[in-house]
Amino acid sequence: MSELGSPFSPGNSEPPKKPGRKVWWIILGVFAVLIALLFLIPELFAIIAFVGLILGIIGLVKGRVPWLGMQGKGKAGGLTAAMVILMAITGAIMGPAETAPTVASQPPSPIVTSSESPTPSQSESPSPTAIADFVGEECDGDELVMEQGADKLYCDGNASKVFVWTTQDDHDKAILAAKKAEEKKVAEAKAAAEKKEADAKAAAEKKAAEKAEAEKKAAAEKKAADKKAAQEKAEREAYTPPPTKAPSSTYYANCSAVKAAGAAPIYSGDPGYSRKLDRDGDGVACEN
Repeated sequence: MSELGSPFSPGNSEPPKKPGRKVWWIILGVFAVLIALLFLIPELFAIIAFVGLILGIIGLVKGRVPWLGMQGKGKAGGLTAAMVILMAITGAIMGPAETAPTVASQPPSPIVTSSESPTPSQSESPSPTAIADFVGEECDGDELVMEQGADKLYCDGNASKVFVWTTQDDHDKAILAAKKAEEKKVAEAKAAAEKKEADAKAAAEKKAAEKAEAEKKAAAEKKAADKKAAQEKAEREAYTPPPTKAPSSTYYANCSAVKAAGAAPIYSGDPGYSRKLDRDGDGVACEN
């Protein structure tokens, strides 16, 4: 490549023309494209800078840059400095991009949440670590949830009545078991209430039956008693006492005499009746 002469050399009689706006827009466009490519594919610019740096060092040693037609150590030094700056820029751009996967690969810090207002100790996030490491460890109380990405741990009570962190599956199983236990408890309570109601109904029916039977028996007894009383009354009303006989002068010394006379028994008012012969005073003497 031949070296261009200076626009102000003695051979040029006319002053150089200023670049037009179109040229400036082209330059700005090319510069913008280079900047965009530098951020999009900094690896390509890093390779170019590395190759340019090697060529610049060779130019500083030999006094010319091979394959580029640059003569002189000054131009080689400028190329080297430019490549160093380009490598620094690409390194600064590539630095965060290289460290980004390392940061992203770390699991997010587990976050403990609660359906209730958390206390300061509950709202503090644990140190960045895998959420599975907390399984089985004690926690503050029920209704606490630890989240890390799509994974969750729940603070549930175990068989020893101690709250520990459990997995989603264990939490779901515990909820299902608690639901079944509650349903069983409700069913047993309902069955007990129904049995109690049935027993009470049976007892009431038995008591009512016994009362009805007692009333029926009492009514039958009363009816029988009333019938007997009516019969006795009718008998009393139908009884007619024997006519009173006139006293006579017949006399019996004792019942043997009465029996010997064939007059036994002697009723009150009959001839020969006397109170001494009627020992029981029922109005009938010598009846035996």
